[in-house]
Amino acid sequence: MTEPGADAQADRGDHGDPAEELVPLERRVLSLWRLRAAIGLAVWVALVLAAGVGVGRVLVGSTTALVLAVVGGLVVRWWTSLVWRAWQFRVGDGALHLRHGVLTRRESTIPYHRVQHIDLEAGPLERRMGLTSLILRTASASSDSTVPGIDAAEAEALRARILALVGTGDAV
Repeated sequence: MTEPGADAQADRGDHGDPAEELVPLERRVLSLWRLRAAIGLAVWVALVLAAGVGVGRVLVGSTTALVLAVVGGLVVRWWTSLVWRAWQFRVGDGALHLRHGVLTRRESTIPYHRVQHIDLEAGPLERRMGLTSLILRTASASSDSTVPGIDAAEAEALRARILALVGTGDAV
């Protein structure tokens, strides 16, 4: 006799609860996201300063820029921490499980037999910080998924592990 839920596990192509063994993203991802947000914030501060100088209101422009920098910096630090803490993933036997989102929680399960190809992507900041994003592509663009901030040294091994599991499930 099989245990209750065994058929659901077999259908899912995985073992256990998807919430088990979820791992967080690398801590460096938090630094990366904060750096990106700080660069964007610096651009806005510069635009506010330039606008103040352009209209002859240097004091108003510089005060506004200072308030924007301080408040924006605090918001960036707080928000990126929330986003980073919400991100978790697990490479299961039959599917990749993702959980993320602060205001709207999103949980996704991508069965490996649906994966068409896997990309590794790293921009200049990611490369500098030793990070790579793993992107799983399926036939439906709406079900493509990205796991940001994988350690670059481990990314190729993770990609190879998933590729070895691709095609092992029940393709429809």
